[in-house]
Amino acid sequence: MRAAYGGWYRGAPLSGLVLALPPRGRGRREPLYAVLTVHGDPGTLPFEEIARCLRDAFDRQAGSLTGALREAVLAFHRWLLEQNRNAPPGERWEVGLTLLALREETAFLVQAGPAWAAHVTREGVRVFAPEGEPPATLGAARAVSLHYGMAFLRPEDRLIVTDGVTGPLLDPGALIPLTRIQNLPLILEAIEAQVARTVEHPVAFLIMAGEPGRAAAVSRPRPPEPAPLASTAALSALPSTVQTARGGRWRLPRPPGIGLPFSVPRVRWRGWPRVSLPASPGWVRTLAMALPWLLLLLTLGVYIHQRSILIASRLLAQARAEAERGAQAQAPGEARRHWEAARDLARAAQGYASLPEAAALQATAQARLDQLDQAVQPLHPTRLSSLPSGRLRRMILRDVELYVLDREGRCRAEAPHPGGCVLWLGYDEIHRGLLNESPRELLWSGMILQGYPVKELLDLAWVEAAGERTAGGLIVLHAQGLAESRNQSPRWVASRLTPLADGLLRAYQGNLYVLDRGNGQIWRLRPAEEDYSREPEPYFSSPRPDLSEAVDFLVYQNVYVLYRDGRMRMFVRGQEDEGFPLRELPSPALPSPVRQPIGLMMDATAPRPWLYILEPDRLIQLGLRGDFVRQIRGEKLQDVIAAAVDERRHRLFFLRGDGSLWVADLPPVE
Repeated sequence: MRAAYGGWYRGAPLSGLVLALPPRGRGRREPLYAVLTVHGDPGTLPFEEIARCLRDAFDRQAGSLTGALREAVLAFHRWLLEQNRNAPPGERWEVGLTLLALREETAFLVQAGPAWAAHVTREGVRVFAPEGEPPATLGAARAVSLHYGMAFLRPEDRLIVTDGVTGPLLDPGALIPLTRIQNLPLILEAIEAQVARTVEHPVAFLIMAGEPGRAAAVSRPRPPEPAPLASTAALSALPSTVQTARGGRWRLPRPPGIGLPFSVPRVRWRGWPRVSLPASPGWVRTLAMALPWLLLLLTLGVYIHQRSILIASRLLAQARAEAERGAQAQAPGEARRHWEAARDLARAAQGYASLPEAAALQATAQARLDQLDQAVQPLHPTRLSSLPSGRLRRMILRDVELYVLDREGRCRAEAPHPGGCVLWLGYDEIHRGLLNESPRELLWSGMILQGYPVKELLDLAWVEAAGERTAGGLIVLHAQGLAESRNQSPRWVASRLTPLADGLLRAYQGNLYVLDRGNGQIWRLRPAEEDYSREPEPYFSSPRPDLSEAVDFLVYQNVYVLYRDGRMRMFVRGQEDEGFPLRELPSPALPSPVRQPIGLMMDATAPRPWLYILEPDRLIQLGLRGDFVRQIRGEKLQDVIAAAVDERRHRLFFLRGDGSLWVADLPPVE
C-alpha cells in the first residue's frame, strides 16, 4: 500500500493535519493514519501526545480491527474533553477526525465530527462521510457519533481523505481521471488546482493507493527443433541416381534403358477449390462486433456484484460481533457504544448489497438503542397534505384546527406573499384527514385592516377569552404591531408595542408576551377590552438576561427560554431558577445533548402538560422542572421543521421541510 500526504495554507495557522502512526514493536501490526481538522489554536496542540494516545489505545485492543479503531477514537475524545475542561475558552480545541488502518489491500476507517473521505475507482466515486445534519466535533460534548467505512484498493484505485469542508468542494467527475496517475504527489497538485480558487482555509490531504501489479516473467520451454530430413553426410551416401528438387522434395529419375508402355499426363496443382458463400447480413456483423464487449460488461458486472457482496458480508460479520458484545455488556454506556457500532456497520453493509440479515440487524440495534435512550416511535404516521416546500414555518394547534405561519410567504404556489402568510387547516378526526375546505389563507403581509397596513409577519399565538376579552382568537405579531383573526375574519388590534424587526409571541391567561431579542426583554401586554392598548410591562428588571441567541420561549406559570446552543433557562417572576437542570452544557438530565434546537412547545390545555424541545430528527419530552421523560424519534420525523402536540388525544402533528404535513399517534407515557 502506498501513501502520500500534504497540504497548503495561505498565511493562516495550519489547521489541517495528517499523522502517520506506524506499528511499533509491541501491539497490533496494522499501520495507522489520522487526518484531523482543528478548530482552535493549532500552534499549542500537542501532536506527539495525540499520536501516542491514538496508537496506545489502538494497540491495547486485541479484538476486531473496527473495535480497535473505535476505542482509539473514544480514548482521544476523552483526552480532548479533559484538556478542554481545564482550559480557558480561547484555548480549547474542537477536532474532526478520520482514523484509518491498513490490512493488506483493505483500508478500514472510523470518522467522528466533520470528516470526509472518497474511494475513487474508474467506475465512480464512493464518499464516506457522516449522514444527515453536521455532526458534533470531538471535544465539544460528551456524546459522540461515529461513522464506519471500508475500502478495498486495487492498483488503479485511490483513497482520498481530507476535512469535511474541503471534501464536498471536490468534483467527483474530476477525481476519476486521478486513477491514471501513478505518482501520488502529482495527485496532490491536481487536487490543489481544483480547489485552490475556492478554498481559503488551511487544508491537508492523505492519498492512499494499492501497489501496482508487476507482470511476472514466465519462462516457457522452447519446443524441440524438428530433426532434419537428412544430414549432409547422409546426402553424400545416397546413390547417384537420387537427386534433390527445389523445395526440399525428393524425386527418382527414370532409370536408363527402361521405358513405360504409356505416358502419364502431368497434372498442375491449382490449390483447393473455392466455394463462394452468400454475404452475411449487417446485424450478424454488428452482433459479432458487440458480443465480446457484452461479455466483458457482463463479467465486469458480476465482478462488481460479487465484490460488493463480499464487502457487505465482512461488514455484517463485524456488525454481528458488535451486537454480541452489546448484548453481553453490563454498563449502559458500553452497551450503547456497541449497539451504535452494530447499527452503523449494518447500515454500511446495506450500502454495498441488499442483505435481509443486515436490515434485520439494523432494526434490532435501533430498537435496543431506543430502549437504552428511552425513545419511542410515533405510531401510524399518516400524510395529510403537501404544502409548498419551505423552512421558516411555525405551527400551533387548537382543538382540531391547525394554524401555520409561513414567513417566506409560500402558502400557495400560485400567489406568494413576500412578507409571510397564515394558513388555516381543519382536521377530520373520524376520517383521519383534512376537511374539504382546507387549507385557507387567513392573514398575509400587505393586507389593509381598518386603514392600517400589515407588515412582515413574525409569530402567532392563540389567545383564549380571559379578563376583558370576550372571545378567543388568533393573534399575529407583525413588524408594525398586532392583527387578529377571529372566526376567520381579520381585524387590526390596537397596541402600544414598539415596532419590532424580530420577535416571538406567546399567550397565557389572556395576556400576550413578546420576546424582544434586540432589547433583551420580554414585554407583557394586558388586554383592554378587545385590544391591547395598555402600556407594555417589562418582565425582567435589571440586570436583564441575554436573549440575542434565543430560539423560542414558552409561558406557563413560569417563563422558559430555549437557546441556540441547546441550553434552556427557567425564570420565576423575572428571576432565573439556578437549579434548573438544563441551564448548563452538557446537561446531565439528557441522554444526548441538544444540537440543533428548532422550537419549544406544549399543550397548555392538557391535565398534565409536558415541555417538548423540537430538533430536526426528534422531540425531547420533559417535565415542567426540566426532568427528562423520553424521546420521540422515527424515520418519518427526519427533517421536521414544525410540530404541535395534542395530549388529550395522543396526537402529534408535524411539518417537514419538503412541505408534507403528517399526523401520528403517540404512545402514552408510562
